Amino acid sequence: MQACRKLRVLPLRQVLSQLESAFISFRDLTLTPRDIQAACWSIRHNTSVLSLDFTGNFIKGREFRHIKDLLATLENLCHLVGRRLGKCNKLDDKDALPLAALIKTNRVLTVLLLRHNEFREDGGLILGEAIGINSSLEVLDLGWNHIRRRGAIGIAQGLEKNTSLRVVNLEWNGFGFEGCVALGDTLACNCTMTELNLACNRIHPPALLELLRGLAVNKTLRILKLGHNPITAGFSSLILAVVKRQPESALENIDLENVVVDKEFVSLLRQIQLERFFIVTYDLSLPVRKLTLDEMREKVGLPSAYNVDPLKMLYLLKEKMRASDFFYKINKDHDKGLQRNELYALFDEAGLPVTGSVIDKIMEFMDTNDDGIIDLKEFLLGDKRIKSISRKLIREDVEKKDYSKYSRTFQRAHIDPITNALKIDPNTSPMRQSRRLSVEKSKREADDKLVQISI
Repeated sequence: MQACRKLRVLPLRQVLSQLESAFISFRDLTLTPRDIQAACWSIRHNTSVLSLDFTGNFIKGREFRHIKDLLATLENLCHLVGRRLGKCNKLDDKDALPLAALIKTNRVLTVLLLRHNEFREDGGLILGEAIGINSSLEVLDLGWNHIRRRGAIGIAQGLEKNTSLRVVNLEWNGFGFEGCVALGDTLACNCTMTELNLACNRIHPPALLELLRGLAVNKTLRILKLGHNPITAGFSSLILAVVKRQPESALENIDLENVVVDKEFVSLLRQIQLERFFIVTYDLSLPVRKLTLDEMREKVGLPSAYNVDPLKMLYLLKEKMRASDFFYKINKDHDKGLQRNELYALFDEAGLPVTGSVIDKIMEFMDTNDDGIIDLKEFLLGDKRIKSISRKLIREDVEKKDYSKYSRTFQRAHIDPITNALKIDPNTSPMRQSRRLSVEKSKREADDKLVQISI
């Protein structure tokens, strides 16, 4: 009551009746910032609080500071709920900083539920760093957010460093290929996680292979949920093939809700169930044959078109060559300038087939007189501008280098993940590589991944 008078807010019966309780719930009370501040001040005197539920309230950065100060005084608290119902706690990337500070400093919180919020790339990076430092959380729920690309990589890297989390729910985000590459590394190193939910995360066959790469060596994960992902029937049996060939695997429950499987999947499931307890949920089994290794390589190994940053790639392709030498190397017919087909060939020979929008951007950037040809003078001026822009981006966004190696485009180009430079064979210049060699290299890389997961 004193806190209410001081902050000039009306006391709520639902709040007052719980102040001395061990399990406090402010669910769907739509508390104002001052209401939350008054409640936090009042709860400080209750040292027996075990659970706090703030679901359904308009909690933003300012309110989190009050909650953070409150948690510093509650030594026994182990359960904090900040989930959104309907249109309530719209936590976004701006609110990630105070939340991350709470996660880093609190040493007794074991359950953190943050479903149905609006965390994106930056929020994922910030929360991922905090998760890697925390040593008390055992249950983390980040389902139904917008965590993708760098944010997904940040969360995965945090999970790789964390040594306390047992249950992790990441359903209905967008981890995709980049996130699965990072999660593959996480599963290969993590020895505490027992349940992982990746339902509806845009996991297609190439992403599945990256995930299985880590699953093949993991010995602690017991429950894996991959439902509502675009996993084709021909690749479904790979999941059970990994489990069957890994006798030390702890997996006992795989959820493939809304995923269609093939005949080989059902056969493998029966074999595993004869050996040990194992449950799998799937949609239905189609009478389709298992894909051969060649067919799998063809589906996941052939180059595709990617919209990479053309200016950055030109800067990488140039290496330490002089701009004039680079121009003459691209200009294979030795005419007055570079045309669109020669730019296409440049990226194609480097193993990076690109879409027309990439070429359009280069032409717009360098062809200053709009005649459809980039002459030597325009190329030299454009090279100076590209060099200036590239150096500026590297200075301002150095941290992106840590995440580029997870990109499928990066993996298919001949780029060193350490130096971020193109790998050049001293005997064969990448400018002379044919498309056939690029396709064969992609097939070999796909074959290596299939071998890694012990098909």
